[in-house]
Amino acid sequence: MGTTPTSESAATKRRFPRPGKRAAIILAVIGGLAVLGIGSISYATYDYSNGYEGRILPGAEIAGVDVSGMTRRQAISAVRGAMSEEMDEPVTITWEDKTWEGTRADLGARLDVKAAVQAALSATSETSFMKKAQMRVFGDDLEFSRAVAIRYPMSGVRAFVAGIASDFAREPQDASVDYASGWVEFIKAQQGREVQIEKSARSLAGALRSGSSTSGLSVETIEPVVTDDKYEQVLLVHIGENKLYLYEDGKITREWTVATGMPDFMTPTGEFSVELMRYMPTWVNPHPDEGWGASMPAVIPPGLSNPLGLRAINWTAPNIRFHGTSATYSLGYNASHGCVRMANEDVIELYDLVDVGVPIISVLYGDLQPQ
Repeated sequence: MGTTPTSESAATKRRFPRPGKRAAIILAVIGGLAVLGIGSISYATYDYSNGYEGRILPGAEIAGVDVSGMTRRQAISAVRGAMSEEMDEPVTITWEDKTWEGTRADLGARLDVKAAVQAALSATSETSFMKKAQMRVFGDDLEFSRAVAIRYPMSGVRAFVAGIASDFAREPQDASVDYASGWVEFIKAQQGREVQIEKSARSLAGALRSGSSTSGLSVETIEPVVTDDKYEQVLLVHIGENKLYLYEDGKITREWTVATGMPDFMTPTGEFSVELMRYMPTWVNPHPDEGWGASMPAVIPPGLSNPLGLRAINWTAPNIRFHGTSATYSLGYNASHGCVRMANEDVIELYDLVDVGVPIISVLYGDLQPQ
């Protein structure tokens, strides 16, 4: 007896699932596999994240240094080491033909490394789970790049400039003469220099911020009070040798034999100057009532018989002068009452060569030669 169609159809239905149920099973299997995959990826990402705890994720660069996988301390050390050459680069300050050099470190420059490393660590900690999964599965990078700023505290820049100033600044030096040897040595005037520290420091800081390593030093020159002109001419009197010398532009150009003061009436020594030029002077008795002046008239008019001769050149020392004399036999001796006697032709020559203000140096040079 054969099977009925109805019975065959029922058997077929029991052997094969319905189309809707089969799709659900397939989806369930696929879903299960997906869940297993995500779980695996999640675990791998978690493990990856733990491996970089306290470290910078891959793909981080600071000042050209790859700091991937480094701790804070390692990254700071690596970047500072790489930038040590930059800190040793020269910084130049100039003034006219003078140059001073230092390094960025000498200026107290500071590398902002810690801030850059902290930014890399912050970028690491702020990276999302999804981004870390991509980095773990596909090898993506953190894509972090940061330059390091070099900062120049003004205190360090000022200190650097002040160090230059301490050696370069100077007080002005007046022109002067040294006659300790008995001869005149000329010391030339010298400009003073005052370094404008604040102005120079700000100029240097501005140059460094703009990327330049060279700046100028601001210097104010200070003129001396006494210039070399004061000593264009100098008269030197040698008491004892009884000579008068004329220096012009530092060299002796004239010399004359003179008479200087007797031992009891010594010509004063030291530095003086011409105070008054007297043409055909009148002699006025300085001591009409005592001593050698008591036998002399109160006044003697100009002329050859005048004790002052034909010219007189007063010193800034009281009652002392160069003057002419007809008593030429006294020249070369210590024979006067303190003045410096000269032959009339010599004092006329001197009168025409010098003027008021010319320095006079008077020194004891050799043994006295009393007449």
